[in-house]
Amino acid sequence: MKRSMSFLAIAALATLPVLAAPTAFKGATIHPVSGPPIENGVMVVDGDKIVAVGADVTIPPGAEIVDVSGKHLYPGFVSARSTLGLTEIGAVRATRDFSEMGDINSDLRAEVAINADSRLLPVAVSGGVLTAHVVMNGGVFTGSSAVVSLSGWNWEEMTIRAGVTMGLNYPRVTGGHRSKPEEVKEALEKSLKTINTTLDDAEAYLKARDAGADVDFDARLEGLIPVLKGEMPLLINVGEKNQIESALDWVVERKIERIILLAGPDAQYLAERLAREHVPVILNGVHNLPRRRWEAYDMPFVAAAKLHEAGVKFAIAGDGGSNVRNIPFEAATAAAYGLPKDAALRSVTLSPAEILGVADRVGSLEAGKDASFLVTDGDPLEIRTRIERVWIGGVEVDLADNPQYRLYEKYDNRPRRTTN
Repeated sequence: MKRSMSFLAIAALATLPVLAAPTAFKGATIHPVSGPPIENGVMVVDGDKIVAVGADVTIPPGAEIVDVSGKHLYPGFVSARSTLGLTEIGAVRATRDFSEMGDINSDLRAEVAINADSRLLPVAVSGGVLTAHVVMNGGVFTGSSAVVSLSGWNWEEMTIRAGVTMGLNYPRVTGGHRSKPEEVKEALEKSLKTINTTLDDAEAYLKARDAGADVDFDARLEGLIPVLKGEMPLLINVGEKNQIESALDWVVERKIERIILLAGPDAQYLAERLAREHVPVILNGVHNLPRRRWEAYDMPFVAAAKLHEAGVKFAIAGDGGSNVRNIPFEAATAAAYGLPKDAALRSVTLSPAEILGVADRVGSLEAGKDASFLVTDGDPLEIRTRIERVWIGGVEVDLADNPQYRLYEKYDNRPRRTTN
């Protein structure tokens, strides 16, 4: 019996995870983003965290050394707005899980619907996007968003922070070219009434609940309570200038404490007001065409530079799910049209992390942060640069485990027809 117990004890010990030695990445130019580049630097990773970064860092005894001489280390890109994990094929409705029916969807949580096996995740990772802010867009109040790592077995393992924002699709204030002004005004008033009535109901629900009244549980109103308390920002989805102005006026009228604008290039026309009111912006549509005939061709390209010049806190966002991989190139376009290069890099790394409240985990290469980073052969905003290796949470990711790469290999290696 004793021998059996001893055997079981030894077997149990054998199944315990072995603590890996620290890993030191040596010789690369390290780009922390939070500070200037470090030539011939050293970054030490222990487990899933960065423990030291610098030019004169002492490598711990017994550490595994990864020689990255001549390479560059960057933090992984952060997608400030995406539907990664909630969508697969746009033309197949069953794979689109980001848009629910109904107007009031404030009880929904993006993270629990994420498909950890989505084929779009490794595609984004191969483009350097290691973290994503996943949002939903169905209804008026669309539900709470989450910031997730793009590596993990399930949504619990992937989630970095849940309940990041509450989505609000603000109504349009202008109609199409065939719309009558009175019809547009009526539609706007109707939509605003829905929004205001819902918030009024949530306030009354909160007061009654706090007063100890016997109120029936309402998941949709519960979802809005963090917004009313100023614990969760309202992510307001807006497009045209007039819509942005109306939304900002409404926020002041409703006394909403915290907001983030998810806005298109028209945000540049209100840059001074956004800076004055300290409204952070998630900018999308950098690669769009101008909305109006009289606008210059580069109107969307210069939007980021205009926001930067005015002092607006902003991040550049990708589009949907499959195009998230293009985030660095949208930042590069902004850099080519006036945005300083360091600000362009920051707009897809540290700035979105700060706006979304996860800068303690991702966005820069600093001690205490997640070991999620890229090894490249040059500037990752340059389209010719190759991302050679990737680590997420201290674990190296196989970049060849990518459906698009496998298709490339398949057709690149197909038999060639020979001619006489």
